Amino acid sequence: MLAMRPIDEPDVVDLLNDGRFDGEVEGYIMMDGPEYLGHALFKVEDGVTTVLDSGVEQNVMLDGIVRACIASGDNRGAKLFAVNLSHPPLAEWFRVFCKDKEQPVSVDHLFTFC
Repeated sequence: MLAMRPIDEPDVVDLLNDGRFDGEVEGYIMMDGPEYLGHALFKVEDGVTTVLDSGVEQNVMLDGIVRACIASGDNRGAKLFAVNLSHPPLAEWFRVFCKDKEQPVSVDHLFTFC
């Protein structure tokens, strides 16, 4: 069973971040039972959730973990989202799901039809 869980250990987030992103970086991991499938890093600032990085190796899983990050920010009042377009998997995700949109995008674009 697939599960996405917040990374509660700051040391683990710091290890995954490796000093690449400034500010308070958070993360999610994706698991299939005991099997690690990948992670995503994000931050929430000024009402915008920005997905910074993804370590999910299977593209089919990327949508779920990106949405988990955005939903986490939305639950804390961040009504806009953006992704790091210099990270190729996130740039492709944005092209597919947010075609012709400019960042930041309203979370309603992803979640209103659910």
